[in-house]
Amino acid sequence: MRAALLIGALTLVLVRFVAVAQPAIKPMVLYVATTGSDARSGKLAAPTAARTDGPLATLAGARDVIRKLKANGGLGAPVTVLVQTGIYRLSEPVTLEPQDSDTAECPITYKAAPGAKPVISGGRAIAGWKEQSKGLWVANVPEAKERKWPFRELWVNGWRATLARSPNEGHYRIVGQAAPLVDSATGKERDYPRRAFRFGAGDLKQWNDVAGANVVVFFWWETATLRIRSVDETTNTVTFTGDMKWPFWGGQRYYVENVFAALDAPGEWYLDSDAGEVYYRPRPGEDMSKAAVVAPVLTELVRFAGNPDKGGFVEHLHFEGLSFQHCGYVLEPEGHSDAQAEMTVPAAIQADGARHCSVERCEIAHLGPYGIWFRRGCKDNRVVADHLHDLGAGGVRIGECPLPPSENVETSRNEVSSNFIHGLGKVFHGAIGVWVGQSDSNVIAHNEIRDLSYTAISCGWQWGYGPSKAHHNRIEYNHLHHVGPGKLCDMGGIYLLGVSPGTVIRGNLIHDIWDVGWDGIGASGIYPDEGSSNLLIENNVVYRTASGGLAVHYGKDNVAVNNIFALGRDDQVCLGRSDKESSLKFERNIVYYDEGKRFVRDPSLEADNNVYWNSKGGPVTFLIDLTLDQWRAKGLDVHSVIADPQFVDAKKDDYRLKDTSPAFKLGFEEIDLSKVGPRRRS
Repeated sequence: MRAALLIGALTLVLVRFVAVAQPAIKPMVLYVATTGSDARSGKLAAPTAARTDGPLATLAGARDVIRKLKANGGLGAPVTVLVQTGIYRLSEPVTLEPQDSDTAECPITYKAAPGAKPVISGGRAIAGWKEQSKGLWVANVPEAKERKWPFRELWVNGWRATLARSPNEGHYRIVGQAAPLVDSATGKERDYPRRAFRFGAGDLKQWNDVAGANVVVFFWWETATLRIRSVDETTNTVTFTGDMKWPFWGGQRYYVENVFAALDAPGEWYLDSDAGEVYYRPRPGEDMSKAAVVAPVLTELVRFAGNPDKGGFVEHLHFEGLSFQHCGYVLEPEGHSDAQAEMTVPAAIQADGARHCSVERCEIAHLGPYGIWFRRGCKDNRVVADHLHDLGAGGVRIGECPLPPSENVETSRNEVSSNFIHGLGKVFHGAIGVWVGQSDSNVIAHNEIRDLSYTAISCGWQWGYGPSKAHHNRIEYNHLHHVGPGKLCDMGGIYLLGVSPGTVIRGNLIHDIWDVGWDGIGASGIYPDEGSSNLLIENNVVYRTASGGLAVHYGKDNVAVNNIFALGRDDQVCLGRSDKESSLKFERNIVYYDEGKRFVRDPSLEADNNVYWNSKGGPVTFLIDLTLDQWRAKGLDVHSVIADPQFVDAKKDDYRLKDTSPAFKLGFEEIDLSKVGPRRRS
């Protein structure tokens, strides 16, 4: 026995000695520069005097060098591709396949060189501007002639120009549904409630370029972009090439885009796709002879092209410090209309079968579609400390809409954290800041999301109590604000759908969540929609919303504890449909208001140890007009109080509590907002 122990000990010492004696793996570095060539080795940061070697010219060139090294057995170390300052215009998306993968010990990283600011662009510069008439400039773009390059985005000196629209501000109103039209297939008349509507006299016309025009129609929580087929000025009827998802109705809002007659305001532009000419009305101070003007050529910038259905994965690939810009969206022949969340719009950086990959400290900007989408079979990926802004759709998407049929194609355990996401929905107004579909165990944390038309964070994609994969997700310490004013409704700072056991909404700061106002159906801070169940909602501070801090459509076994819900316009807390099984435990919360109702509906509610206060000094009632005693007779809020919670300064949005707050006696714990928002990362 002793001999065996001695041998074992000596073996362990020998193993440790050998491990220490092993030389450290030396990382491999490749270089990419605008002065480079993909015919070179990429192992030098600058060209040699004879220019026989030096940096590469593209990310794809670096990828191909790494492929050759791997094929020749020359890899086996971490690889860093350092990209120097400059604009790298792509002719096709950078595609990364399973063969481009590596390991956790030897990852492959494409990153900005120290101090560099490289831009990976899917756009093309448009030059040669000439003033056609006072205030109107034109550039010849032969590549776009005869509709060969039908771009719908234009950036002037980094600013998104406005596709010529009418009216310039606000909208028109639909008068009503169209009269029956002749079906070209049958020759008979029939209704087209989703394909045609009647407009106000003079709002639309049979312009010469009407075939290239479109109408953007607002639904409550979405918009549709519909191509015009014809305009009948006799009946004031417009007909489209495809259907909207919902019927038109009288009073619905819309505006017109992409007709030359609408090119009447500074900052607007128009593409004559037949002649190949771009027109632009400069803003004050813009010099078109010096302006940097870019239009998108590509609709995708980076593709992680795994095949999770067959077990093919792209692994341990990383992007750091790069700027991805200028990606467009080509409008479908039938126009575009989604049911919710602009769910069919793709992303500039899109992944299938990606595992242990990341996009970190990057800029994603000036796009037509979404920014980043880890879509099918993506696990353990990270989107961290990125700056996403000026996006046609939303920021980051995780997972898909349908339930995954197998483990290989499930998307789970991804992280979206410490990102600044703003200026969204420039083209597709119903897009989301961060969207999680049928996907579990993700972390959405420490992000700041602001300035968009619809929901900041959405999690789940199952209406009602059916099966859902959106469970055990963590949505915490996010700062979500200035969402939705004047555009859409039926939304939230955080929006949830379906049965979600283990999902936590914790420590978020949510404020200024507004709807369209006069014909909307609400906007809440935290909005568990149909079937949202098994949620823990704790330690959130929510104030200044259209429809209250918490609005539960219906759902079971939800818990809201230790939250502050303040200053809802219409309601403070909305609780479930009376015709659906629904339950909520509501304890140790502070409800603070100066208008609107306290509780709307009370199905299966457990409420106690809460503080309620009307800051204007009026009576505090529940539902419509129940007093606290009448409310307690229902077994609710037996120990709760009507009292000033004693915020430090609610008028200045300081919702810390003074030491003498009555909430502390009821077990309320101070909410630490210092954790909210992006974390600094070196």
